[in-house]
Amino acid sequence: MIDKQAVLAGIAAAIKRYNHKMSHDFSDWQPLEDAAGLLLQRKPVNEEEYIPAFRPLIRMMRLIMEKSEASSWDWSDPDVLAVFHEVSQGAVYTLFAETIVDIVTGIITSADIGTLVEVGAGSGTVSAAICRAMTKNIKTGVPFIISDQSPMIRQTAERLRGDYPELTIADIVWDLRTGAHEYFNRGIKKPVLVFERFCMPYAGYGAIDAIAGIADILILVDDLNITGEMASFDRIYERIGAQFLVFEEARKRLERHFSLVHVCDRDIIEMVNSPVTSFTLAIK
Repeated sequence: MIDKQAVLAGIAAAIKRYNHKMSHDFSDWQPLEDAAGLLLQRKPVNEEEYIPAFRPLIRMMRLIMEKSEASSWDWSDPDVLAVFHEVSQGAVYTLFAETIVDIVTGIITSADIGTLVEVGAGSGTVSAAICRAMTKNIKTGVPFIISDQSPMIRQTAERLRGDYPELTIADIVWDLRTGAHEYFNRGIKKPVLVFERFCMPYAGYGAIDAIAGIADILILVDDLNITGEMASFDRIYERIGAQFLVFEEARKRLERHFSLVHVCDRDIIEMVNSPVTSFTLAIK
């Protein structure tokens, strides 16, 4: 039996830090939505009129508009790679990365976790931070499984195993669109904590069903719309295949598998004029 109160207590400090950072550094998201609206209308947007944290996001949205109109979208395009790297290193996504590391660390140090699974590891930046946190907090006995749809996850895992030999790190190539992964049929130590980052825009709500079979605790790091209405930036991201995701639908999917669904960032959403929740916790 999972101690739900211990899990909620474990994430409290991380969410408090996140809310403080959001309210001070990104206190109003409406200007970013306004910029997206102008870009959709093919009107000029002067980046210098926006806070520095939003400028990489504006450049990304502008590039999406330009590239998707001129030709088919190509993720290997050097311009695309450059702007998405800039966004991933920017203040907004750095905050998201730091927060998920804090949340995971808070849970594994407050609750009895048998296995940790990361879905959507990407370049492994967050994976490495998790490894550092596990080592620091003497949680080296918890196996860590990292996954991504790209075969490059193999190289990422090899690097991490070299850097953190005291940890047990496994890797799998997992495209959530294909459903549950056969790797987990062999059985893993429970309870299992799974954290997923920005996979649902390509995998859809089915990602929840694919993950729920193994997860006793699940953290979704995805922008789930709370209004039910597409924002301008949603329409821009739609041009590159990102799905519009609504929290209510995600909640219904989660409640099929989990007894508790908790919006971690509920207190800050309205305060900063955000139409989305980014951190959702579910516990069986």
